[in-house]
Amino acid sequence: MPSNQFLRSKKQVYVKLKLINGSEELTSVVIYEDQSSEEIRKIFMLKCDITDSRLILKLRNKRGSVVPFSYQSFEASSRDEPYTLEAVQPHATIPLSSRSVNNDATYSIEDRVRGISDRVAALEKAIVELPARRREKINDDLVQISGQVSFLLQKMEKTNSSHWKGMFQKNPLW
Repeated sequence: MPSNQFLRSKKQVYVKLKLINGSEELTSVVIYEDQSSEEIRKIFMLKCDITDSRLILKLRNKRGSVVPFSYQSFEASSRDEPYTLEAVQPHATIPLSSRSVNNDATYSIEDRVRGISDRVAALEKAIVELPARRREKINDDLVQISGQVSFLLQKMEKTNSSHWKGMFQKNPLW
């Protein structure tokens, strides 16, 4: 009687393992149709000698897209175009680059600080003049409003002095 292992559908997948230290090694893994994603993940960890369970495994296809650990998502791969398995620490998927402050950036920051300090100095100077400027503005507004009120009073006097003379001032010629 044949074994169950020979009746199950299987795929052979080639994987290029990328480790934290930057080394790479090529290995092949056989997965079966009835295996869960967790079982497939454990097979990859065993085959690639990964013992630290805290490491995050990221499986990428030849285009660099992340592939889930499930039988349906795998396509049979060759040695020429293997999947890439990355084993990384949590929150360390992006390699750190050396960062330096560009001199242009420091000049830009100095310019911004200088501009802000100039604006603060102008505001401090304006605070001293503020009550006088407020009085001038109120006086100008009062003069403008009084001119408008006197204009309206003149218009109202003209309309009060006129009387209704009827529809026609002259007799019609009919």
